[in-house]
Amino acid sequence: MNETFLVVVTLLIMLVGVAGVILPILPDVWLIWLAAVGYGLLQQPLFDGWIGAIAMFLITVLTVVGVAADWMLSSAGAAKGGASWQAITASIVLGAAGLVFPPLGPLVGALLGLFLVEYLQNGRDVKRAWNAVKGYAAGCGLSVVARLGIAAAMIAIWGVWVWVANL
Repeated sequence: MNETFLVVVTLLIMLVGVAGVILPILPDVWLIWLAAVGYGLLQQPLFDGWIGAIAMFLITVLTVVGVAADWMLSSAGAAKGGASWQAITASIVLGAAGLVFPPLGPLVGALLGLFLVEYLQNGRDVKRAWNAVKGYAAGCGLSVVARLGIAAAMIAIWGVWVWVANL
């Protein structure tokens, strides 16, 4: 396979992954990871030997950190805003159910689930439910910023891999 073509296709797939950090309908750091795996599998020798192995290890670690950051930061934001574990669970469930209504379905479902549970659990206190939603939204915002940085680092590591392997 033509090396230039492979690099361009891999980079384009990775950029879709970067867009996925912002748009919940698209995969994010996982897509960047899969593109790197695909690139490595198509290399001769496989993964460019030790260079690719080290790069792939680092990209894998960043993928796990990115996924963990997404879950932990949004949940921590919700908890900081006063959300109960039941509201956070409802947020996750309705966010997942919202996947059938892309691109905003997951976000609307998550926010609605959180608000409704907090509202009903706290004697129909709109202010308290709204504070939980604001905390969750702030956590999600931090998650996006963190994952954008992680995605950039993943692509940079892959870029170094490509550059060093082709010296």
